[in-house]
Amino acid sequence: MVKLEEDEDLLDDYEEEEEFKEEKVQPLPVYDYKSRRILVWVEDKENLQMVEETLAFLLPLASIRIANSEEKAIEISESEKWDTYVVDLTEENVSDSEFVKMANNDPEIMLVALNYSKLNRENEQNEVYFEPLRKLFDAESPIASTMEIQEPI
Repeated sequence: MVKLEEDEDLLDDYEEEEEFKEEKVQPLPVYDYKSRRILVWVEDKENLQMVEETLAFLLPLASIRIANSEEKAIEISESEKWDTYVVDLTEENVSDSEFVKMANNDPEIMLVALNYSKLNRENEQNEVYFEPLRKLFDAESPIASTMEIQEPI
């Protein structure tokens, strides 16, 4: 039987390297969007519940109101103060709507365009999409202050 000394040397090298040290897992921050007031226009009735549930999951404690038509979205926007409007520009007649024009011309409103077909929290593949999406709502709007990130208890 032949003993290879090189094998022992390799093992010693691996034990000394830093890359094999255990890393402490950092706890994920707890998100708090209670200062955000978000008006969402969902034209496609089939997407309405899914969009509402997913945004509520992504943006905990945010005030979210859903409008199912442009007329309703305009009515709600005129009667209440909102810092963010959310639309899906891929839905028919949304991109050239009066609501989107109104939002684009209001410097106090942040307009966020999302593809509602990707807003399905049941689809685990969308987890990669969710974190950058939250960052869209982290931006400070002129009306609302930035969201607070609290350390977990």
